[in-house]
Amino acid sequence: MMRRLPSPHFFMEFASLIIFWLLAMFCSAKTAIAVTLVFVAADTIRRLLSKASFPRLWVICSVLAVVFGGIDLLAPTPFMIRYEGCITNLVTCASFIWGAYGSPSLIQEMVEERQGFTFPPERQELQSFFRIFTLAWAAYFAAKAILYVWLGTHYPLPKTIALRSAFGTLSLAVMVLVSMQGRRVFFLCQRAGFFLPRPATDS
Repeated sequence: MMRRLPSPHFFMEFASLIIFWLLAMFCSAKTAIAVTLVFVAADTIRRLLSKASFPRLWVICSVLAVVFGGIDLLAPTPFMIRYEGCITNLVTCASFIWGAYGSPSLIQEMVEERQGFTFPPERQELQSFFRIFTLAWAAYFAAKAILYVWLGTHYPLPKTIALRSAFGTLSLAVMVLVSMQGRRVFFLCQRAGFFLPRPATDS
């Protein structure tokens, strides 16, 4: 039977983005960027010292935070702030789409790493579920990118940043909480007739 998935450590994969969005709501943009960069550096050192792995999703989020944050931190004014929300979400969306068709898919890789075992290859219904779940995350980031473009064209920059930070943090928390109930979601899908095991065939 599939165990609960994923664990609360799922939050750690998004930690750099969560920290930035939370700080951006209450501090200056450069303060949020600087603290995020310090966190990424500290977490990298922690993982190296503890010989922990660097999941693909952690790498994606951290690279995005470092690249866009570094540009803004070194610039006289944080000019990328207006565009980073949309660009970050589009890049993350593309990464999830790419990760959906890997072997294993991005979400399955995270679950297997956290639970310490690999799902057997004959469980194709699980592989399909994880692939669709990964694509659902891609759709989430695509929708957020569209929303951020709309916010940027209808509100001044300070209000846009505040709205993006509030919505981004809240919606990400909801998505993570739903993902933490992946076992229940999987069984609900099976009850609805999706992701059913393939019938055994006689050889």
